Amino acid sequence: MNQIASLPDRMTGQDTSTLSGVPETLLITLAARLTAARQNPDLHFVDPAAEAVGQALAFDPDRFAGDKASMRGSVVRGQWLDGVVAEFIQEHPHGLILSVGSGLDTRANRLSPPPGIDWIDLDFPEVVALRNALVPALPNVRALAADATDVGAWSGSVGWEEGRPVLVVAEGVSMYLDPIRALSWLQALAAKAVVRGSALWLALDLASPLMVAQSHRHPSVSKTGAKFSWGVRRPEEVSRAVPELRLAETYDVARHCGAASAAIAFLYRVLTLGRPVYSCALFRNSSDL
Repeated sequence: MNQIASLPDRMTGQDTSTLSGVPETLLITLAARLTAARQNPDLHFVDPAAEAVGQALAFDPDRFAGDKASMRGSVVRGQWLDGVVAEFIQEHPHGLILSVGSGLDTRANRLSPPPGIDWIDLDFPEVVALRNALVPALPNVRALAADATDVGAWSGSVGWEEGRPVLVVAEGVSMYLDPIRALSWLQALAAKAVVRGSALWLALDLASPLMVAQSHRHPSVSKTGAKFSWGVRRPEEVSRAVPELRLAETYDVARHCGAASAAIAFLYRVLTLGRPVYSCALFRNSSDL
């Protein structure tokens, strides 16, 4: 609590004016967390660290709050991923957690990982600078400026030791990646886990081809200048492309984003023989199944 109370002095002068394109999309998820209590009280979502970050930035979440489906979707997606992280920590209390494209996410603050866990947030340099200034510090959590898709460039500096279980969380990331680059990244992660002899969990959200085709009409993303590039018809496509990653669990996010989104998700499944319009998925390698 003292950490959060002392933050405003440390954050003085910080702003987001240098963010554009994909880095600027971090403000969408921040807005969702800041408006959760007002717009989606039934979710019982609490994030004091995010509130401190928003206050220090003097950030007005109403820039995105009108996009109610995205606001709710970001929160329910985050809660599902929180559950995956908590499960990983319970099973592997001395594991390594790599949060890819963290933005100003405060998941570590919500979950308070135990001392045996090392938690690394990977993102663009300008985002890491904001994180270091804005997000309440934790003793076993640090941010690293890196191209997260270049596994060879950072894997030697994050504590990925031989045999150490690793969880990679990529929230709101995959759809912005070039498709070829995305699959190369996943293949590199799986290969690195084989070399290290590590159990690997991968949790991420996946857009459908329909979402990718319509990203220019997305009420929030269109305000940032970013656009979606990679979509999958089904989460199983990831396992077919990277056989080492076996699908362990899925979550249909769109079904929980309000009545309109649920109706679209239902219709899309009917018309496509069961494909999700927007989902989360957890993959594990053979070392952890």
